[in-house]
Amino acid sequence: MTQQDVERVARHNEQRQREYEASDLIRLLTDASTTDDTKKAVLTYLQPWSNAFQRMISARVTFESDPELRALALEHQEEEIGHDKILARSRADDRQLVWDPVIEAGASWFVDQFGILPGVQRAVLAHLALEAGSLVFSQAGTRAFPQDEYFDLHDEADVEHLEMGYELLRRREDWTVDAVVDVLDRAWQVIGVVSDRIAECARRDTVAA
Repeated sequence: MTQQDVERVARHNEQRQREYEASDLIRLLTDASTTDDTKKAVLTYLQPWSNAFQRMISARVTFESDPELRALALEHQEEEIGHDKILARSRADDRQLVWDPVIEAGASWFVDQFGILPGVQRAVLAHLALEAGSLVFSQAGTRAFPQDEYFDLHDEADVEHLEMGYELLRRREDWTVDAVVDVLDRAWQVIGVVSDRIAECARRDTVAA
């Protein structure tokens, strides 16, 4: 593929990132009027998504047979293992374990896609959607939770993981712009639905309290 093709994908994905920056969840974290209790409730509902992320990256490794893509998937997995536990430590004063059907359904969609998509599209899903979304969220999280171990880690690592995806597209020929954009659009829709649900639940719980 040409550099122009990669740039087209990057421009499209950067637009999706900007749209996500304006989402309800990101605005909730960056709004000075959001209470500490509501911000903490965001982390409560982030935990099941973080737990599910471990299943997502494991599914990618499990179903990947292409040597280059499997090596990348394993590298990604090694760097992400245990991040759910770091989040749990950040929530040390919040032992609540929640289950939500929308969050679980969104996570299951990603796990399913890692099992059925072609290899390059799996990488796109992991690096250009999940990691790009995580980067936006972590940048908001570092403002809401200064010097928090979980967000400090992700704010740095997610930039590297996002770039892994673009580097892969520059090297590979077995993809098309249309197919990649289609996967990205679907993934960002699911990320948006899950994020809106996390914000909704955080507000609901703290208003009820």
